[in-house]
Amino acid sequence: MYKHKVIPSWRPKKAVRRTPLMMKLSHAREFSLADVRRCLYDQTGRITMKECRYIFRHARLKTLAKNPLRTLRGYNDELEMCLRYGNKEAHYIEGVKQFFALHDRPRGMRHLKFSAEKQYKKGNYLYAILKMLAGDHVVGMNLLDLHKWRNNTYSVDKVWKQVKRTLHEVPIIKRRTYGTNMILIMPPRSCNLKDIKKRCTKCFYYKEMEKFLELVYRG
Repeated sequence: MYKHKVIPSWRPKKAVRRTPLMMKLSHAREFSLADVRRCLYDQTGRITMKECRYIFRHARLKTLAKNPLRTLRGYNDELEMCLRYGNKEAHYIEGVKQFFALHDRPRGMRHLKFSAEKQYKKGNYLYAILKMLAGDHVVGMNLLDLHKWRNNTYSVDKVWKQVKRTLHEVPIIKRRTYGTNMILIMPPRSCNLKDIKKRCTKCFYYKEMEKFLELVYRG
C-alpha cells in the first residue's frame, strides 16, 4: 500500500551571503521599464539603437508583470518593442493578457510557451499548469520538473506565489475540461486531497492544478 510521504518545503541555505553592496551592483545591471521609455522617447541622441535593442530584450518589467491588465490601458509602445526583440517577461505579460483578459487562448499560449522556452520561471510554471489542465499532462509535468521540486518544494512554491500575484486581478473562467483532466491524474486515497500544502510525489501535480483552480472560485 502506498504511504503518503510529504515533500519538505524549506528555504535552502546559501553558501555565500550577498552584502548590500553586492546586491546594489547586481540590480544596477538590470534595465527597467523606465529605461525602455527612455529609449522610446529619447531626443538627445545619447542612446544608440544597438543599446536600445539590448534594453528592449533584457529589461525587467516587474510593474507590468505584477498586473498585466495595466497594458490594456497603456504601455502599448513599451510592450510592443519588448515583444519585438524577444523579451521573455514581456511575452509572459502578453500571454496572461491574451489568454485570460482577451480570451484569445491560442495566442496567449504561444506567448506563454515562448517565455517558458526562454527559462522564465513564472512563464514556465503557468504554461505547465495550463497544459496539464488542457490534457497535455506529460508536457506540463516535464515543465514542472524543471523546478526540481522532488526533494524540496520551496523554489516551486515561491514561483507559484509570484504567479498568484500576477493573477490577483485577472478574471479566470473555469472550463469543463479542467475537472476531467484533473480526474485523469487523481492521486491514491492515502493522499490527503484537502491539505494542498502537504504534497508527495503522487499528488504533487494534482495539487498544483488544484491551487490554480482556487483562483477560479475566489470571490
